[in-house]
Amino acid sequence: MLKLLVKTALISTLFTLAAQTTAEPKEHIKLGMSVALSGPASHIGQQLERGHELYFNYANQQQDAEQPHIQLIALDDGYEPSRAVDNTQYLIRHQRIDALIGNMGTPTTHAIKEILKRHQLPLLMPYTGATFLYQNPGFPIFKLRASYLDEAREQIRYLVDELGHTKIALFIQADEFGLTLEKSHRQALKDKGIEPVVIARFRRNTNDVAKALTQILTTQATAIAMIGTYEPLAAFINQAHRGGFRGTYTSVSFVSSTSLFSNIIVPAHVMVTEVLPDPHTCHGHICDLFRNLSKTHKQAMTHQSFEGFVNAYLFSQSLKHCDYTKLSACISTAMPHTLNTDLALRALLKQQQKSTAQRPVFRSYLKY
Repeated sequence: MLKLLVKTALISTLFTLAAQTTAEPKEHIKLGMSVALSGPASHIGQQLERGHELYFNYANQQQDAEQPHIQLIALDDGYEPSRAVDNTQYLIRHQRIDALIGNMGTPTTHAIKEILKRHQLPLLMPYTGATFLYQNPGFPIFKLRASYLDEAREQIRYLVDELGHTKIALFIQADEFGLTLEKSHRQALKDKGIEPVVIARFRRNTNDVAKALTQILTTQATAIAMIGTYEPLAAFINQAHRGGFRGTYTSVSFVSSTSLFSNIIVPAHVMVTEVLPDPHTCHGHICDLFRNLSKTHKQAMTHQSFEGFVNAYLFSQSLKHCDYTKLSACISTAMPHTLNTDLALRALLKQQQKSTAQRPVFRSYLKY
């Protein structure tokens, strides 16, 4: 009888301790981010980080004492896959993050996919439209962006249907990012019965575009779809103008239209597809809040900082539907619900929509 009482008391104590452990409030929600904070693509990563931080700081100030604060730990990978792998392992092992948010780049994201599978770590709103993320990647994921195929189709629709181009060249970064978009543009062109006149490549994180430019100038191309970061693409456009090219350019949202346009020093006609409306002119609660907070904190308003801000808003609103102690298992399924029910988000994504893609595709232009 005594043994039974002792055993019963021990079990009761264990259940009490387990309940206390489960009920213990979570002080911080830790989110990791691996982006380029240095190197040729640093402006993109810096703006993404600032946009996330802008909203998270605001959200933390609005929360009551019982709610955990959101902590963003952003690490620099220089847009290099090997550094993204190191960052991800550090964030998991030493920071014990709940999820990754806003990771930047196709090659860097592709490099960490096996780590994400092994740990079943959520990848939330990565700054890439890579195809493999839309094909059951094997880990929890939520994507806010249009796919790169959607962006490619919008560009080809613009070049072919609206401007009448049929001789289109591809200027492509030679890595996983370029390969993904080469396939997307080939498919979009094939849908119009067109093949690219030439595919010219350059090395990631360099401005070594002279060889690719020579390849394209020897063809009769009248338009060029470009895939890369803003520095080499701007260098290409500036050199192409000096070489006599006067056609049309397009690029995908990854490039950062703000940075690209500011680095072009020659007359050019460029269209960049975007995944969100222009933060300077859009309307509604999220746009107003972004502009007000950016002005208060004297931050530049770019598409990248706005995307980071929207990501952070969506994440914060989705927390209402999750148990904080089980966040990693819940958040990637809570976010689609928030996207479909949050009136501010729904209003934002319906503005100026110019495509029939599942996620909207918008446009930015440089014409002079």
